[in-house]
Order: sequence, then structure tokens, then C-alpha cells
Amino acid sequence: MAKGSGCSHGLGLGLACFALVVAMAGATQFQVGGANGWSVPGASAESYNDWAEKTRFQVGDTLVFVYPKDKDSVLLVEPADYNACNTSSYVKKFADGDTAFTLDRSGAFFFISGVDANCRANEKLIAQKGGRWCI
Repeated sequence: MAKGSGCSHGLGLGLACFALVVAMAGATQFQVGGANGWSVPGASAESYNDWAEKTRFQVGDTLVFVYPKDKDSVLLVEPADYNACNTSSYVKKFADGDTAFTLDRSGAFFFISGVDANCRANEKLIAQKGGRWCI
């Protein structure tokens, strides 16, 4: 009897691991800013949030931020810090010039440039699973 119950736990864990592998296999990599990379959007460029609203992010997808590491960075921040472009308070800072961030949960992720003037010039992004309106 004990043997059977241990097996069912193993089977449940195995199925959970299999489901995770299947979900990750469908993961997509998105380069934020396309060919322009992570930078202040030009006057005629689509904003990062307009792009994100049309993009169907899923848990396991990866956002890739490409930028000159000596001139910019990416900050993962709280909503209030996103709205205020507060570069002195962040959850995590990335400054390697080629940042890959995996969406590891449902909900919103708030990113801003680590350069205050760039953030105020709209170098910032809200990414949510399923796009802005469909969580």
C-alpha cells in the first residue's frame, strides 16, 4: 500500500514537471524595441506600451532588452516608481547591455530606463501576460 501511494505522488510530480516543460517549450522571445533596441522612442515610433498591448505575452516568455551598457540600463520597478520615473528605487537593476528577463508569473511587470531623462522621454514598458487587457 505504501508503495502505491508513493508512486501516485511521483506520478503527480512527474505530470506537473511535464506540464511545465510543455508550457516552456511554447515560450517566445521578444526583443523590446525591435531593431532599435531599448532606447528613447523616436517621435514617430510606436511606444513600448502600445507594442505591449498588442503582444500576447505568456508565462515563460522572455523579454530581451538590448542597449549600450555604458549609457543605459533597465530597472524592474513597482507601479508607483514606474509612474514617477523614480530611478533610485527598484526591485532589480540590469546593466549588462543584453538583458533577458523571463516572465515567471501572471500579472504586470514594470520596466523603466535607469536614466531619469530617458524614462521621462517614455523609455518605459508595462508587460502583462496576455497583453494589457487580457490577463
